[in-house]
Amino acid sequence: MTALDLDLEREADLERCGALKDYWYVACLSGELGRDKPLGRTVFGVKVALYRDASGQAVAVRDRCLHRGAALSEGTVWGGKLCCPYHGWVYDRSGRCVNVPSLGPSQQAPHAFAADAQQPPLHRTPAEVGCLKTFPTREQDGLVYVFMGGSGQTPRKEPFRVPHWGEPGWAVYFMVTRFPNGVTNLVENFMDVPHTVWVHRGWFREKEQKRVPATVERRDGSVVVTYRQEKDQLTGAGRLMNPFGEDMVHTDKFYVPNVTRVDYGWGKAGFVITSQCTPVGPTDTWVYTAISYRLAVDTPGGAVAKLLSRGMKWYTTQVITQDVEIMGTQQRGLRSGPEPVTFSSTEADLLHADIEAYRAWLLSGQEGEGPAPMAREIEFWL
Repeated sequence: MTALDLDLEREADLERCGALKDYWYVACLSGELGRDKPLGRTVFGVKVALYRDASGQAVAVRDRCLHRGAALSEGTVWGGKLCCPYHGWVYDRSGRCVNVPSLGPSQQAPHAFAADAQQPPLHRTPAEVGCLKTFPTREQDGLVYVFMGGSGQTPRKEPFRVPHWGEPGWAVYFMVTRFPNGVTNLVENFMDVPHTVWVHRGWFREKEQKRVPATVERRDGSVVVTYRQEKDQLTGAGRLMNPFGEDMVHTDKFYVPNVTRVDYGWGKAGFVITSQCTPVGPTDTWVYTAISYRLAVDTPGGAVAKLLSRGMKWYTTQVITQDVEIMGTQQRGLRSGPEPVTFSSTEADLLHADIEAYRAWLLSGQEGEGPAPMAREIEFWL
């Protein structure tokens, strides 16, 4: 596998990313988007301004005023409308310009000079200005999604549901992290077990020279890895989740185009890490991680789990910070010279090849039937 096969530049370019853009991507947490200030985000290299309209619904528009190109995300929101910080031009949720302060109370220019070829084109009213480009939004499970696929297109599937969101006994919190790497490399990292004994040693796992058999299944736009090592245990928070030494059930899942879900289960207790990647640029990605967990012993409403959330956030922050650092290390290595990069793989990397196959298929525009379903046995050592 060469670096050209993993074309991170194309993957993060809205005009060249094929079908990768035709899905919902997380733009922000619901709590980040207030009613008074817009929020700026970059998705597939395109700057987007998000805000809430008068009814509280999320709105996403191109982050560039039609007047002199100022960033609208640095403006304000008045009465559910977006106001440019430069000259105060106002836009409604459809992107339509509805007020130009310099036109005065009448909102009508007294002179248009439309017939004078020596003058630049002048707009007489806000209606003549036109509209900002808008992007569909969806809000669910504490997240605001944006669809970049273009007007008239339908997303290829619904936004991913956060596991156990709102379920009794489960606690859920979010972590928002900016990674210095591309989406394909990141989802492979989040699905990768062998690196945990090196990058997260003592925090997540210990190096024990244990054989790990697993099944890798590729089907319906997903890659599912089921590990058959019942006596496997996690260090760190794993001991808190599993105080009675129950056998562990561990599965890793990738869902096209950008979602990973890692499940650890011990009897009724569970720990689920779900990450959704939003590309900013080729080596710049926002990752929205939901941590869902249930303790082996708790009240029916999960009060103890909720009380532990501060400690859990501290712990998971340490682990994710280690992944940020190693993803930066990988990216610096990939960019250390002009020669093509070749990835060498073993059996433990079979799931990565499946992920790359799906991502490459989407990058090509989802042409043909796509990667064929299959299931294979693998094993590796930790």
